[in-house]
Amino acid sequence: MSHPFSCIPPAFLDLLHVEYPFAFGNYAMFMRSIREGMVHLHSSLEENNPYRDGLPSSFNIFVSIKIDLCIGRYRIELITQATFPGALRVIKEAFCQDEAAAVGSEVNKNPVAAEELMELCADAALDGASLVAVDVKTKEVAAAVFNKIQVKTSDASEKTFFEIFAEKRCTQASSRSLIQFMVDVDERCNLFEKYKVDCSLEIMFIATLREHRRQKLATELIKNSIEIARRIKDGSIAPMKVEDLGPKYSHLNNPKPLNTYPKICQAIWTGKGTQAIGKLLNFKVHLTVPFSEFVFNGKTYSERIGDEAAFCEVVALSL
Repeated sequence: MSHPFSCIPPAFLDLLHVEYPFAFGNYAMFMRSIREGMVHLHSSLEENNPYRDGLPSSFNIFVSIKIDLCIGRYRIELITQATFPGALRVIKEAFCQDEAAAVGSEVNKNPVAAEELMELCADAALDGASLVAVDVKTKEVAAAVFNKIQVKTSDASEKTFFEIFAEKRCTQASSRSLIQFMVDVDERCNLFEKYKVDCSLEIMFIATLREHRRQKLATELIKNSIEIARRIKDGSIAPMKVEDLGPKYSHLNNPKPLNTYPKICQAIWTGKGTQAIGKLLNFKVHLTVPFSEFVFNGKTYSERIGDEAAFCEVVALSL
């Protein structure tokens, strides 16, 4: 019995791959995914379906930006109202407990500080550029990356998004220490000046639940984050709305319309895993900073991490 997608004309598949490259690592993977039924296309009889012509009358396809790719048992997709709570759970249970700076700043021991970082994630999610990996069978969010669109300030004395968040919305020393660490490291290497750009996509927080690790989910999330960053330019990535986040975050403000777009993708890699992924994906390392330079509550981050040689990297990739 042939696969139900076998009736799709090859020309349509070519168009789909070109139009939605962020969902597919390469053409061979794309075609294999079609054959094996791992690509989920959504049936539609809508009159405005641009791909109706040339398809069998009994089988029409509607394609939107939410098209996704299954990688084995996982599906990579943009964060939505439905997956947002699961994405926060990943950050709270995985990032806040295991990530190096979270351990160094004792966010892992302070539930209130962790909750404050959830609000930071909610704010970032509104940009519409964050992603999750969903377990296809259980529908559980297994991994998440929260990305923040950063725009260069017009005045050098103007405070950054992270600085304002730490000052106005962090009540805990732990969460303030972690965000100040990010600010400190970013200030040591001004990527806007280095690349002569006015906007970037920052890979802010990325984590995988322990039971889903070693599946290369972080690699796929970062790969797709790069492609999402490239697509912001053509307006195909829509911001989320405050109401999508639920009543807990109803006090947040919807993002202002962008009058620019990311020209670089940037990150602070804080562990060996993300540092290896960055190297694989050709991020350029601009600065290496030892965790021993950061102190919280009388101990260096490296002491709490348990590795005096531990360090972070400031990296970027031109888009």
